This record gives sequence, structure tokens and C-alpha cells, in this order.
Amino acid sequence: MSILIFGFWFLRVMTISLDNQLLRFGVPVLLLSLIFIFVLINRRTLPFIFKSNAFRYYLFLLAILISSTCIAYLNKLPLVNSISALVKFLLMGGFFILGFILCTYGKQKLALFCIAASILIHLLSGLIGYFLGFGVEINGDLRPTGIAGQVNILANLALFACVFYGARAFCEKEKNKIGLFLIALIALIMIFFSGTLTNVGSLIGAIVVYAILGTQRKLLTVTLIILIAIPTMYFLAIYTPIGDRIMEAVTAGVDVDLEEGDKLESSLQWRVLHWKLLLDDWYQRFAISGAGFGQIVNLNALKTSSGKGYSAHSDWIEFWVELGPILFILFIWGFCKMLSPLYKQSKVREPLSFALFFAFISQCIAMFGGPVFFSVSFFYYFWVLLGICSANELKQNLKKVNDKPNLSRVFI
Repeated sequence: MSILIFGFWFLRVMTISLDNQLLRFGVPVLLLSLIFIFVLINRRTLPFIFKSNAFRYYLFLLAILISSTCIAYLNKLPLVNSISALVKFLLMGGFFILGFILCTYGKQKLALFCIAASILIHLLSGLIGYFLGFGVEINGDLRPTGIAGQVNILANLALFACVFYGARAFCEKEKNKIGLFLIALIALIMIFFSGTLTNVGSLIGAIVVYAILGTQRKLLTVTLIILIAIPTMYFLAIYTPIGDRIMEAVTAGVDVDLEEGDKLESSLQWRVLHWKLLLDDWYQRFAISGAGFGQIVNLNALKTSSGKGYSAHSDWIEFWVELGPILFILFIWGFCKMLSPLYKQSKVREPLSFALFFAFISQCIAMFGGPVFFSVSFFYYFWVLLGICSANELKQNLKKVNDKPNLSRVFI
């Protein structure tokens, strides 16, 4: 049954561009239902899942978001937006349990292979489609979408893949290094062809964090970054659309005194104006409590011609505006506690945890300038991998206690 559930997960990841009610809500809800039924059938799994530090703090985060949903109701804002966002967060927990179950059933290698295959299909379809002239034209530049359907979805996935497989390649055995580096290289090329400044900046930020925290040979790492990484990115910037985007942003600059209706010279200026309007509305109406989880589209800021609000294009600003300062601080604290075992495992250079930790860092940086939290890279991939890492950690802890990890027996 675990393979069946993962099959539905894989199907949704590969059909993410198909936007209809059945696939957008039906398949994820079906996944969550199947996971719930599976756990109920195998009740002996529950104590082991609750032994996971990551899952316990996930429940803490869920409680915070439920509280924020109640605040949205008290603020008399449309509750359907909060419930929709809450269901997505519930699905993240479901994907965590899915990864946990796959690992405990001994299906970790199969899961990792399917994850790598789906990422590679997305990346290659984007690159091949780009050279064949398929994609979205923005300001005269063709930008790849592949089977992901949107530029930002593919770009976020490429950022995640580049850091995850690049970092993992430094820890894995020799036989895996070439394949892992190859996926990372294809993802790197896709980041630049996508023309997303946020993801290029996030990649550079993740590399800097890796140089500080992740390497045991800092001088060698810095030397390689200077001799290989910087020239490679410079070359890509010249011969890909990202170069034009950089020049556009530098020329336009950042103007915090923009007023609605002014001509916007770049997407960065659009973001600055939108953020300013969001923060103004938050300060005037929801300074303490926040607007409520999922309510960003109902604040007074930039809107489409139909009157629908935009997302914040910055997850951190979105969480600040929706949760308010108190719940926001608790949310960040809970996330740090949830990921502390992952960080500890990365410090001892356990390959999967090591790679996932730095992939998470790249996503956190990208969240400053784009919608990443509910994007495919974080929503689907991160949580399944976190579940796998958590199950591995629990197995190791049981082995230390009993010298025989019998975790998988509870599922038989």
C-alpha cells in the first residue's frame, strides 16, 4: 500500500501543470486519506512516528496555524482561504509520514530513485522545450516552463535540485558522485535559463552558508568556489536570460517611495510596491494578531484586473502579515526545533540529511523574494525527504539502545 500511495504522489508531481479542481485538491486529499487509513491499519507505527522530534514540532506548527485560522475568522475575513492553506499544511505532514513509512518499509532507495527521476524529467523537459522554443515570453525573453507549466515552479525545483544533489555528491560514495553532480549541473543551467534573480541569489547564499558550515576543508572549498563556481555562473549569466534580468534590476534600482499607478521598470519594483502596500495594511488593521493564515490575497495591496489579490511574492513577508509578530516568532522557533535533528545529522555528514539541510537553506533564502513554501520543491519533495531522514535518525537511535534496529518489524 505504501507503494500505491507513493505512486499517487509521483503522479501529482508529474502533472503539476494540470490545473483543475480534481488534481489540485482531489489527488492530494486522496493521498492524505490513504496515508491516514494506512496509519490506522498499522497502529503500531504511531508510537514510532510520534517519537520523531520533527513530527512532534510539526504538530506544534500545525497548532499555531490553526490558531491563526481562528484569528482570520475573528477578523471576519473569508475563512475558505485559511482552510485551504491549512489543508496544504496538513498535506505536508502527510508527505512527511509517507517518507517515514517508505523508509521504515525498506523502500528508501526506490523513493530516492523516483524523486531523482521526477526532478530530472522536469529539468530536461524544461531545457529541451526551451531550445525548441517552448516556454513563456516575458519582456521579450523566452523563459522555460517544461511540464511544470510555470517558470517559478521549475526555477524553484531547479534551485532545490542543484543544492540537494550538489551537496549530496560531496558525501556519497564514489559510484554515485558523477550522477549526482550531473543532476546538479543540469539544475544549475536551468536556474540561469529561467531568468529568476531570486533563485540565483539564493544559490549564491546557499553556497556561502555551505562554505561556512558544511565543509571541513574551508580553504579548499573557497578555492574551488573562486576557480570553478564563480566563473561558471559568470559564463551562464552572459549567455542566458539572467544577464538581462540583472541589468534590468540594476538599471531600475529600488524605489521605496513608489505609488500605485507609477510605471514599474522591473519585477523587483513591482515586489517593493506590493510589499509596501501589504505592510501598510497589516500595520493599520492587524498589527498584533495578523490577518490570519492564508489571508494574504484579501489584504489591500496590488490586485488583478478581476480584483483578486496577489500572493506576497515573499513567504517571510506573507507569514509576518498573516501570523502577526507573536505567532510569527513562535512559528520560526518551532521550525528551528523541528529541523534541529536534521542539522545535527548534517554535522556528522550523513549524506541525505547533509544535502537536505542545505537545500532547505536555499529554500529559506528564496522565500525572501518569491513564493516557495507551497511550491513543488518544498511542498512535495522536502517533506517526503524529511520523513525519510527522520526515520533514518530513529533507526540509528534504536540501534544505539538495542544494537538491533527492529523498527521495520512493526509494519509487518
